[in-house]
Amino acid sequence: MEKNRYESEIVRLGLLIRELRIKEKITQAQLSTLCNVDVRTIQRIEKGKQNITISLLFTIADALKINPSILLSKIFSENH
Repeated sequence: MEKNRYESEIVRLGLLIRELRIKEKITQAQLSTLCNVDVRTIQRIEKGKQNITISLLFTIADALKINPSILLSKIFSENH
């Protein structure tokens, strides 16, 4: 199986989501409820183990009170 070309960005996105969730004092369980996904999904995303859909990215960003474009710009600005 081919390694995901954007694996490091997926990991950084997960870490950023975790950091912002903690800053907002939201648990993984609370975020999963706000996003209507299983808590394991949030756990896998935060660990960089699960690719994220655009719609879920928007939903998570909304729950964390941040513009999704800021999430993406932060992970790509670290790379370039």
